[in-house]
Amino acid sequence: MPTLPFVPKHFSPSPFSLAMQKLSSKAKVFGGMLIASGTFSVQAMEVDDDLQLAAAHIEEVEVFADKIVKDVSIGRNLLDADELGRSVQVISAPLIDNIKPTAIEDILVLSSNVAFLGDNDGRENTFVLRGFQSPPILRDGFRVETFGGVSDPELYNVERIEVLKGPDSILYGESNPGGLINLHLKRPLSEDHAEYTIEVGSNPSFSPKFDIGGGINESVRYRLVGLYKNDDGWRDYDNENERLFFAPSMSWALSDNTLLTALAEITEDDFQADFGTAINLKGDLIADPEQVNNHPQDTIERYSRTMGVDLSHEFNDQWQTDVRARYIEGGYEYSALLLPFGLDQDTLFYFRVPAQQEQDNEELALQINLNGDFQIADMRNRLSVGVDYRESTTENSTRFDPTSPVFLDWQNPDYSQLPPPASSIPVATGFYTNEDITRVGVFLQNHLNITEQFMLSVGVRYDDVEREPLSGSSSSAQEYDNTAGQVGLRYDLTDNASLFANYSESFSPNFVLDKNNNVLEPEIGDGYELGIKGNLLEGRIDYTFALFDITKTNVAILDPTAQATDPNPFGQIAQGEQTSEGAELDISGMVTDLWRINLAVGYTDTEAENGMEIIGAPDLTASLWSAYQLTDNWSAGGSVEYVGERLATNDPVYLDTHYVVNAFVGYDLGPWKYQLNLTNLTDEEYVDAAWGSLSRSVHAGAPLQALFSVTYTPK
Repeated sequence: MPTLPFVPKHFSPSPFSLAMQKLSSKAKVFGGMLIASGTFSVQAMEVDDDLQLAAAHIEEVEVFADKIVKDVSIGRNLLDADELGRSVQVISAPLIDNIKPTAIEDILVLSSNVAFLGDNDGRENTFVLRGFQSPPILRDGFRVETFGGVSDPELYNVERIEVLKGPDSILYGESNPGGLINLHLKRPLSEDHAEYTIEVGSNPSFSPKFDIGGGINESVRYRLVGLYKNDDGWRDYDNENERLFFAPSMSWALSDNTLLTALAEITEDDFQADFGTAINLKGDLIADPEQVNNHPQDTIERYSRTMGVDLSHEFNDQWQTDVRARYIEGGYEYSALLLPFGLDQDTLFYFRVPAQQEQDNEELALQINLNGDFQIADMRNRLSVGVDYRESTTENSTRFDPTSPVFLDWQNPDYSQLPPPASSIPVATGFYTNEDITRVGVFLQNHLNITEQFMLSVGVRYDDVEREPLSGSSSSAQEYDNTAGQVGLRYDLTDNASLFANYSESFSPNFVLDKNNNVLEPEIGDGYELGIKGNLLEGRIDYTFALFDITKTNVAILDPTAQATDPNPFGQIAQGEQTSEGAELDISGMVTDLWRINLAVGYTDTEAENGMEIIGAPDLTASLWSAYQLTDNWSAGGSVEYVGERLATNDPVYLDTHYVVNAFVGYDLGPWKYQLNLTNLTDEEYVDAAWGSLSRSVHAGAPLQALFSVTYTPK
């Protein structure tokens, strides 16, 4: 995707070959390690018979007035999380509500081997998952190519977050070999319900929210989720951050076996154009993290609009299908600004250039799934067949003037010189693309129970991708196809513990040109995983422990043979390789009827094509979240988060380890709930993320902040 001349994006992908010998050799390393992860409880209301398909294949278990949701919509099949022969973590609504996150990174740290990488200058959230950069973020199982449209997703409309670990291009096509992240959005419920919340923060910030819905009649249900947020932010900008969000949805039970759901999401943002801060060659912050390196008045306007329809039909007890469609449009517009482009480490003067960019995107996405559950020769088959179609169009305009720099003394900043009007900044050429990309994919996957305890999973997918430059584009046309495979095993040791192993593949486009302006071959990834998952304490605690080994090839690197006389003197070649291996443990659930925990520990050892670690990938991540019901009215809890040392640039510059401590206390009084959340209790000053630069896309952690919320839920 096109970006300002900021930080390059990184992707990932590999060929399908049966490599079970490597799996068996790693089984010796795995030995008898018996520990690990799981799901988290989600507060959901019962669905009546007419709308049973709305919660198809969901097993609900009453726990502490909440329910644990066992389905994994990211799987596009009839299996629940316990049955999948791979590592999947589910972070659900009560946990999200207790944490009161201001951004998705506040939640994803609760999954092992996930680390924040940055927000690509305010356009998209970026993470490292199992050592690899930029895992796709799905919404209800749909890839969102709308650049900027997925940035800062509204978590108030998220029912749960699902993290699928390891390479997987079987279900969704192109992806990163680290895994996938799926946001499962709120849907209509059978019961009438209403929730009204007001949040007040120390920034200061103010946000009224509502979530209402129920039945119009016996077969029609609706839900309305919305909010407004005004936040001054904690950095020294002149403007406020504002968000307006609205998400209506409605479900119709057309018959006992057919359900139609229509939904929409509308987000309008007007917020600070934050390009981060600066660090020195030791990885330490140079100035007060509140200090701004562009101009305090710089802003970004961003919008995202989604309309969708889901149709589910159950033919009989064995076969079920669903047809789903999404139309998505989104984009952003920077004000004319002074783009920080570099910092002299000796003089501490910022080199800033006038710039402006705007971009609009449209996408149409279709999914057709057919799922069967049937017997052949006394063996249970759960077969999934799917077809995907996506067409996305990107149009942008970029202005950029490196010949008129505006310097800033980082030790004594003077912001009196304003950015020039956008009309006076020359239009840039050669940096960005106007393009139309069409993707068609088909997959087949079967989960075969050879015995009641032993399950074999096999899947294959074929994708065809066409990229067409539009008028005014500097890019080249591209067409390629890819076949990816997956094979996995799961063996039930007991009713409460299962061993699993899998080999899976992924691919991702290489929208990079060689010295002759030809597009490179896609990146290819393959990975091996061994693990054990199950539950303890009569099903109250879920755990997963996994070992993994992942390789990505065809990584774009500079072509050493490129000459100044070549059509593209900055051409690259697809010869790089990145590897990641490690282990992870995830545990979640109820220790007692009053005590809930979520523990995540991850270790990775990565190596990039240059022999160094992969930028942004910490060697160790760990988090512990805990909540306790003190009395009938009072509850309290908190979390400790740890991120290990990470490579920030190839100089090399490393970021130090850091800890963050958070806490909350809640009081329930009838329909009223009061809650106080404190983040970064120790007011730790630290660098949260840095991606290949010392002077931009360097994110300092937020200081100590407080958020007080009042929620009214009519009984």
